[in-house]
Amino acid sequence: MSKIKILLKPNTISETVGFGGNIDIDQLAPSIIIAQTTYLKRILGIDLYNKISTDYSAGTLTGIYETIYTDYVIDMLAFFSCSVYLSINTSKTTNAGTFKVGAEGSTNTPLNELTILGKTYESIGISYEQNFYEYMSKNAIPEYGKNNDKNNTTNLIGWY
Repeated sequence: MSKIKILLKPNTISETVGFGGNIDIDQLAPSIIIAQTTYLKRILGIDLYNKISTDYSAGTLTGIYETIYTDYVIDMLAFFSCSVYLSINTSKTTNAGTFKVGAEGSTNTPLNELTILGKTYESIGISYEQNFYEYMSKNAIPEYGKNNDKNNTTNLIGWY
């Protein structure tokens, strides 16, 4: 399996969503990859996802593809990534076992509050997803529509 190119710059999540700027990108990367390969790939469809991913990696995003990336992909991916991050980053598993993550001198947020916050981020991502579908209904491009289900909208019945 080839390494997946993350479609966000390291500081994009903190700038877009408001996560603290001191979150290590290595801690966010798995959540971004999950959101990118589950939510985003399904929303864009395989062909459009591959086109945007390839052009982004090559630094050649232009025209409507650049518009889709800057106006929709960044926001969808940032908010869906945060939703995933909050659902899987409350504990860490190492050789020594599984333990709760927390800063010294701080109190961990209760799970029900993390669930609500994660769902809030997901619902914002869904709003951007709906905006993307509206945009695509008015802008035909060859890579969109062949390998995706336009009626397969993200819903809030999730993994929490």
